[in-house]
This record gives sequence, structure tokens and C-alpha cells, in this order.
Amino acid sequence: MTTAVRDGRRVTYRPRMTPQDREAVAARMREEYEAGNSVRGVASGHGLSYGTAYRWLVAAGTQMRDRAGRLPAPPTT
Repeated sequence: MTTAVRDGRRVTYRPRMTPQDREAVAARMREEYEAGNSVRGVASGHGLSYGTAYRWLVAAGTQMRDRAGRLPAPPTT
């Protein structure tokens, strides 16, 4: 993380990622989301905002769940 002073306050910035790094992080985020984690959970785990995490998940080709957010029950045989 990079720190700077803006308007008299110390702020922290996440370092910029290369496109390759971003794709790797998005792939990990996709795995976490498809394992059942929420977009908010994935975002907080990677230090990203909800909107950024959502955009990266969509860009990674993730099949997004409906707003209810629940995984379907496993089939019983």
C-alpha cells in the first residue's frame, strides 16, 4: 500500500496492478464466488469495493447468482 497526504490527511492507496495480475486476482475471486462466497465477501477479502469486485467477476466470465444469493440445494437421490 502506498500512503500520501491529501488535504492534510494521510490516505492509503492500493498499488496499481498489471493486466496480468488483475486477471489472476479476478480468477481467484471467481473461484471464491463460485464456491459460495458473496460479492461483498470476495470484495472485502481482496481489499476492493463492491463495484470493482462485481466488475472484475463479470469480466472473468462468472455466472452471477440471483439477488437471493443462495446456492441451489444439492440433489437427493
